[in-house]
Amino acid sequence: MKKILIASYMFPPIGGGGTQRPLKFAKYLPSFGIKPIVFCPRVASWKAYDHSPLNQPYFRAIRVYRCGIHRLARYYQLKYEQRRDKHPYYYLLVLKYFWFLDFFSAWYFECREHLLEIARKENVDCVLTTSPPHSIHLFGRFLKSELGLPWIMDIRDAMTADPNRPMGRFGCFQRAIEHYYERSFYRSADAIVVVSEPMKESIATRRLDMDIEKKIHVITNGFDEDDFSRIDSKAGTRTKLTVTYTGSYMGRQTPEYFLTALQTLVKEKKIEPGDLLIRFVGHFDSPTLALFQRYSNDFPIEIIGFQPYERCLYFQKNSDLLLLIVNISTAEGGSQTMTGKFFEYVGARRPIFALVPAGPLNNIIAEGRLGFTVAPKDVAAVAEKFKSVYDQWRLKGRIEFDPDSEIRDAFTRKRLTRKLATLVDSFGRTIR
Repeated sequence: MKKILIASYMFPPIGGGGTQRPLKFAKYLPSFGIKPIVFCPRVASWKAYDHSPLNQPYFRAIRVYRCGIHRLARYYQLKYEQRRDKHPYYYLLVLKYFWFLDFFSAWYFECREHLLEIARKENVDCVLTTSPPHSIHLFGRFLKSELGLPWIMDIRDAMTADPNRPMGRFGCFQRAIEHYYERSFYRSADAIVVVSEPMKESIATRRLDMDIEKKIHVITNGFDEDDFSRIDSKAGTRTKLTVTYTGSYMGRQTPEYFLTALQTLVKEKKIEPGDLLIRFVGHFDSPTLALFQRYSNDFPIEIIGFQPYERCLYFQKNSDLLLLIVNISTAEGGSQTMTGKFFEYVGARRPIFALVPAGPLNNIIAEGRLGFTVAPKDVAAVAEKFKSVYDQWRLKGRIEFDPDSEIRDAFTRKRLTRKLATLVDSFGRTIR
């Protein structure tokens, strides 16, 4: 079997959607004759944890090496345990590490020699680095330079052209640093894997001088049928129109337009608030919690904290409608966003209510009959669309849903991992 070394900051027991892509690659690559070896942090405090994948039989078959990150222990303690977001220690970290893309580059400087030893010991055939954090790609460039290993650079979220980045001086500074490293990474990588066609087009257009389009491959996120097979469904027992959102709100994303639309419908007496249950499951910051509180007097809002992955899937599967929000316009780069949450929703086989801009995500939902789409910032249009869905539920007691099974099945994790395996097989065995 060929061996691939997967370097990922996001890996269990860290929780959240970012862990699923490397985890499922590692799960299904052996089905295609490729042995995964995972490199991830040993000590990596995070805002949420999920230990449940560690108990799965397939996980116990994955060889996992863990190293670091002692250099960021103080940072984690201040940010996630003490909730102190403006401590002077942050500025010290900025001066020391931010020139290397982000704070997490401390992991690279602490553990790169250890990773080099692992690559030699395991005699791996190629390396895959998956971001964010984008400093993870320093590992890939290092192994490429030291061992001549074929390097696959996997990008879950855009780097320089990230539409979710907050505006301001700091964002501009970060963009400039990423622009510098991006060029070096793209030149060194043997393949660049992205999660959407617009992301591919953005990179190719921005780097016309490098002629790298032939290097770029699209492998979307997906869902794992095995995960949903273990979830109980209680369809038919709900007396309220249950709308569920799972995840968090990062950067410029916000539920405010959706909540304002519902508030308008309630105040105009077009919907009965007692018919609704709007449920948010995940880790939410203080401004978002304050936003929920502001609307909670108008209609029922249930806030459930971060849950293990399978529990999130339970809430998805046991809902009438799944809320998806990408409130960044196409002109602002929102069409690049192919959030992993969307694919989980597809796996749950529940209709999606999507506030999304024009682009691939909007098109897939429409073509696959996967739910309802509406312009993300048009409150009047959101209200009108939701009212039509609500009326259908009131009349029939359910929401009609007949997804295209062929389009749905194209997003299974096993099928998507086959694309990665084909790419790995295209590299000849490296002699070191």
